[in-house]
Amino acid sequence: MVLSFHHGRLATRLSIVVSIMAATAARGDCPADLNGDLVVDGTDLGSILSAWGTPFGDLTGDGMTSGEDLSVIFGSWGPCPAPAPEWYLVSTTNGSTTTAFDAATDEAVKTWTGAAGCASIAYLQGDGSLVRPTVHTGGAYNGAARGGRIQIFNETGTIVNDLIVSTAEFQQHHDIQPMPNGNFLCIVWEGHTQAQAVAAGRTTIAGTMWSESILEIQPTGSSTYTIVWRWNLWDHLIQDANASAANYGVVINHPELVDINLGTVSSGDWIHMNAIDYDATLDQIVVSSRSLNELWVIDHSTTTAQAASHAGGARGHGGDLLYRWGNPANYDRGTTANKVFYVVHSVTWIDAELPGAGNIMAFNNGDRAGTATDYSTVIELVPPRDASGNYSIASGQAFGPASASWSYGSPGQFYGGPTQCGAFRTLDNTTIVTLTNSGRIFEVDSTGATLWNRDNAGTNIARVPRYRKIAGVWFGP
Repeated sequence: MVLSFHHGRLATRLSIVVSIMAATAARGDCPADLNGDLVVDGTDLGSILSAWGTPFGDLTGDGMTSGEDLSVIFGSWGPCPAPAPEWYLVSTTNGSTTTAFDAATDEAVKTWTGAAGCASIAYLQGDGSLVRPTVHTGGAYNGAARGGRIQIFNETGTIVNDLIVSTAEFQQHHDIQPMPNGNFLCIVWEGHTQAQAVAAGRTTIAGTMWSESILEIQPTGSSTYTIVWRWNLWDHLIQDANASAANYGVVINHPELVDINLGTVSSGDWIHMNAIDYDATLDQIVVSSRSLNELWVIDHSTTTAQAASHAGGARGHGGDLLYRWGNPANYDRGTTANKVFYVVHSVTWIDAELPGAGNIMAFNNGDRAGTATDYSTVIELVPPRDASGNYSIASGQAFGPASASWSYGSPGQFYGGPTQCGAFRTLDNTTIVTLTNSGRIFEVDSTGATLWNRDNAGTNIARVPRYRKIAGVWFGP
């Protein structure tokens, strides 16, 4: 859950936790309303009296219906408190709209219309404004889930910022992430010529090579912004194929670097990042790579200069990868037998107010060779950190954990297809899952039981988040 308070309106973590605890205790949970008519009255009083001395009218959890339960009835007398408003946001990539649906009634309550299709997912900010990465048709980079344009709507639905994050050098694509300081993290393609790729140690390349960068941008006007921080993958490469080229080294000794000879380059696109999330407590970024079947963690506490180096920042490693998971063969510390991700999307941190706080969740599309064994899973990881907060890895070994702490999905259960899809943890310790190939959205609890389902056939939806309004502030991923 990232809180983006537009125009610098920040809240302390303590007040956030208190608000959530208070709202969670009160939101539509009207325990004294025994007959479910949303009012505590004589009918409920009669039920308590009828159950006196038995467990059947116990409201306090002590196992017996007694005077304490009677006090709960009288203390709750009257209409039940209204539940906190909840919306889930459906952004179409094959249309120009983002629509908020009321989670209780499943009715559309608000629609924002952008300039074009959504590059991935729109985010509702704390004050009710909306930020939407949008296709920029005039961009120089034309790949899958291209964006290049970020449109920000105020709480009344009017576009107040229309930012073109697209130049000859780079272009935003897929996901963005609102930050607590009002800035936005953007995944961008960064172009390199064939000659530059060869000089950097790439052995098979027949044209341009799009690496990845991460920009933190600060809006400065309705159509202007400043890049206040930048990380470039091109500064953190290694290769063991050409001793006369740059980045030459022993791959297995450098899990913090990315082998430039991994994967294929398809019409320029190489890494194909598709999701980004920010943990304000750790001051770290997590991203997922479709092409390399991995997630990476990057230190955001660096300066831009430190992010281009191998030292500095809170973790002391500059812009090198702090952690990676999903395909240890990428750094020669595993084989195909150790591969977990078969196309990965939707990586997110589980935030401080939620069960599993500090863990990482991702959607494993499960696009295996052929079609007979395709199935998807949602995976939750507990990253291995030492007492100092550093990610632990043994010499010659892959990053742990060896297995997920929680997962949902099994052979034959569901398959979201090879593109997009996603999952988000909620305030209720449930998980919202989106299957892009069918437009299906559903919610499961921690045991995997399905609680709710919505089909959106014919609509191309990347992934769907849910938001709850608590004490006047919208909370969500």
